[in-house]
Parts: sequence; C-alpha cells; structure tokens
Amino acid sequence: MTPSPASATANRILIRATNWIGDAVMMMPAVQRLRERFPSAHITLQCPAKLHDLWRHNPHLNEIVTAPSRHDLAVIFPNSFRSAWECWRAGIPRRVGFAGHWRRALLTDVLPDPEPATYRHVTVAGQRFKTKVFQNVRHQAHRYLDLIAHLGGNREFVPPKIWCGDAAVKKFLPADSRPVCAINAGAEFGPAKRWPADRFAAVARQVDCRWLVLGGPGDVAIANQIATQLPDVVNVAGKTTLLELCELLKACRLLLTNDTGPMHLAGALGTPIVAIFGSTSAELTGPLGAPVTILHELVECSPCYLRECPIDFRCMNRITVEMVTEAILKLWNPK
Repeated sequence: MTPSPASATANRILIRATNWIGDAVMMMPAVQRLRERFPSAHITLQCPAKLHDLWRHNPHLNEIVTAPSRHDLAVIFPNSFRSAWECWRAGIPRRVGFAGHWRRALLTDVLPDPEPATYRHVTVAGQRFKTKVFQNVRHQAHRYLDLIAHLGGNREFVPPKIWCGDAAVKKFLPADSRPVCAINAGAEFGPAKRWPADRFAAVARQVDCRWLVLGGPGDVAIANQIATQLPDVVNVAGKTTLLELCELLKACRLLLTNDTGPMHLAGALGTPIVAIFGSTSAELTGPLGAPVTILHELVECSPCYLRECPIDFRCMNRITVEMVTEAILKLWNPK
C-alpha cells in the first residue's frame, strides 16, 4: 500500500538528484520545498561528482554524496530504473518517484507521470519523420514539485538559486570597468539545439561590451571559432570548473545562449538571458529566475525534440542576427 502524504515523517532523507545541469537547476525549487516540509531532517543529496559544485553551498542540504546509503526516505527525481534500484538496494524503506522504466516494484510511492509523451509523423520539405508531442505542456520544475506535494509539502513555485562567490572573476576577467556579456554557443544534447556559431559572432560584433565565451570541453571548437572573430574577447571554454562557471555567469550583464545547462545556471544566478530555442520547448524547459527573452520560430515541425534536424534546420535558420541583436539591446536597456 502506498503511504499517504499525511503519514510522511523522516529524520534522514536522501534526494536522488538528476544527472544534468539543467535538470538539476529545475529541481532546486523542489529541494527548497522539501526542506520547508522537513525543517529538522538531515537531508542528503546524491548526484555525480561533476555536479557537486551546484549544491556545495546550498543551505537546504546537510550533505552531498555520490552513492546512496540507508535513510528513512528517498525522493527520487530521475525517471531511470537505476536510480530507483540504487535506493531499493540501499535498504531505504520509503522510496518516492514517478512511474516508468519498469521500476514500479522498486518504489513504495508511485506517482503517475502527468505528461506522457506521444509521437506524430510529419512531412516537411519532402521528408517524413517522427516528432515527440506533449499533450499537457507544463514546466519540468512543476513536475518535480509534485514529488514534494505528495509528501505534504508546498507545490508553489519558488525561483531556483545557486550560492557562489566571485573568485573566478579575478582569475579570468581583466580588472577594468567594461561591462561583460557571455556567449554559450554549445549544446550537449545535439546540433538541433545549436544556433550557427558564425551568427553568434556576428551578433557579438554589434554589441559594445567585453564578450566572455563559455563552454565545456566538448564546446572548445565552437568557442574558438567565435572567439577568433571578436576583439578583446575572453575565451574560457573548457577551462573552468562548474563553480567557476557559475561565478563568471553571476558577474555578467547578460548571457546569449542556446537551450543548454549554462542557460539554466544564469537563470538561477539572476543574470538576464537571451535564449535561442530550436528543437525544444521553452514552455517545458525554459530558464527560471532571471529576466529572459526567448527566440523560437514555431515552424511546421517545431518543437520536434530531435537531436539532429532531418531537413533544413529551418527553426534555427529563421532566427536572424538582427532579431537576436535587437533582443539583447532591449533586455540590456529596458525602457
């Protein structure tokens, strides 16, 4: 029998966190609400070591680990079989998570997924292909809050927040008074989420500031392509830790970005964002917390949620340099 929310008591709680930067930021409101629901509990968060910097200074947590251990309650945010199996194997008596991926038997509290995806076939530019469709469009952050509401917590949204210092500013940026804006032109999910690099460079040349080019190890080639076209640029792609990336984003006047992890970091740090969306939907996974302008051309097949465009990349190609430049200047200098 599934325990009722009213019966939820716990002294030691394990949060099984998501494994991606963007998803981690989107679950931060739920972590805060969990702490409010259990103010005296010892709350441990489990996540990959590469994401520890995101949570290191979070006041709602007592501990961060890379593997589960015995607790009273596990709140399992990922949908994967493995995340539920690890908590079951650790002997945690109450395990709360969404249904899916053949894991119902591993959970004591099974929440139905409120947004199951369906598929449709579309024919565009002479090509027939399959795209994903969500019948109930609802931001991922609210879905995570459903887990806390099941335990009797508050499901009302609160903005995500990352706590960090400013050591990276002194390490990477020149000591002058020029305003700094950042570019993040990569997207680990796939090329369908990447606006062309030469267009990022063209926009940057029209905005008078010092540009900071960001990216992970896999974005170095794209970052170098952009940086070589800009004067007085600071290129830190592949050179920062996750905490240093957060510290740099916090210091920026604005971030120009694709739909990717640093976009979500900027939102949680309060940095204004101009975000370019292609294959994905801002309604489901848009940035939270900071002022944002979303540029998204809703073409016949959009959003498709594909990693690679099977036709002519029309959703991204129709977003022009002029459109993006105008969005930056409006957000930078609101009237």
